Amino acid sequence: MNSPAKQPCILFVFNHYLGGDGGEGVVVKNEMQALKDQGYSVYYHEYNNRSFRKFSPSSLFTPANLFFNAAAFMRTWFFVRKHKIDVVHAHNFHYTASPSVFWAAKLAGAKTVMTVHNYRLFCLNSLFLREGRHCFDCHTARSFAAGISARCFRSSNLFSSALASSTMLHRKIGTWRRKLDLIIVLNPLMRQLFMDIGVAADRILLKPNFLVPTLQEGFEERKDFFLFAGRLAEEKGIRHLVETFRRTGKNLIIAGDGDLRGWVEEHAGGNILFEGQQSKESLDRLLRTCKALVFPSLWIEGMPLVLNEAKSAGAIIIAARSPNTEMLIQDQLNGFLYEPGDTGSLENAIRLVESKTPEELNMISGRAKRSFMEEYNSPSGQVITSLFSHLRIMQQVYSAGR
Repeated sequence: MNSPAKQPCILFVFNHYLGGDGGEGVVVKNEMQALKDQGYSVYYHEYNNRSFRKFSPSSLFTPANLFFNAAAFMRTWFFVRKHKIDVVHAHNFHYTASPSVFWAAKLAGAKTVMTVHNYRLFCLNSLFLREGRHCFDCHTARSFAAGISARCFRSSNLFSSALASSTMLHRKIGTWRRKLDLIIVLNPLMRQLFMDIGVAADRILLKPNFLVPTLQEGFEERKDFFLFAGRLAEEKGIRHLVETFRRTGKNLIIAGDGDLRGWVEEHAGGNILFEGQQSKESLDRLLRTCKALVFPSLWIEGMPLVLNEAKSAGAIIIAARSPNTEMLIQDQLNGFLYEPGDTGSLENAIRLVESKTPEELNMISGRAKRSFMEEYNSPSGQVITSLFSHLRIMQQVYSAGR
């Protein structure tokens, strides 16, 4: 009788952002826990970008580390060999971990997986957004010249040139094509971007973020306030959001933190309440009791975790229109869409929500909840099963090659 196949031993790599991890940190924890629950052995390496913030002895190596971090290479290689790691799964390597972790993993004999949460490999500011408009100039030209000229990374020609050079170097030497066994993307746009630079389609897996569903409140029990939950940054559309609610007088709670915290605190008051960063439990409570979540983001986000959290809680979503929100939300069926950055369009969407009866809102809420349960639930849904299947396939290939 055949013995059961060994579950892969997986090393997760995550590089923390300077401005906070947002939903990515939550996704990493969720996936690690889901894999542990299925019997996988899971290890974790984390990095940070403090050397980019202020000078220290380690910051002397920052420019070189952007291209290839020798310390991260050695750490990964030794760990893979010592613990007999089968799969190295990086959720973010910018900037300190660097692509060196993939080279180290392959040299040590592990399979490699990368989950891509933003567009950094194709756009220097990772947003496809410049001067308030969607911009694909660098990807279309297959050159970062436009982004360097516009100082798209850290508002600096020097930093923009360094990031562009690093990204193009790894594109030319085949890091993404030859050193990654699987690239996990969150939406079809990401899939196409990688195919455009020569990555084979069979090495790209479309797998949206997943969550465990939360309890849902009926709209007879919900309170009279709208909610924004997220990072306080220009690209998140916080300015036109606040302007709209100041004009309408409708109640708005803002939950989050970021570079525009001071601006938000200055403009809050009256019908706009700023609550700051919230715990998971507090955010769940706000999503279960708000009239609607407003998602005013100006850029084409990868797979915003807060939208799945909202749908999980049965919260109605009012979202700025983009290729990705149009896939997640059917206007006036399971949510509402408006034109990004347009205060009048957002005001009309708010007015539409206000015009609905509790029975109608419950129907819209129910459709949102059902779409979440069908597409993004864990761990029994198709999404997470797909990930497990791919990891098992890679392990079979690994075992066959030993």
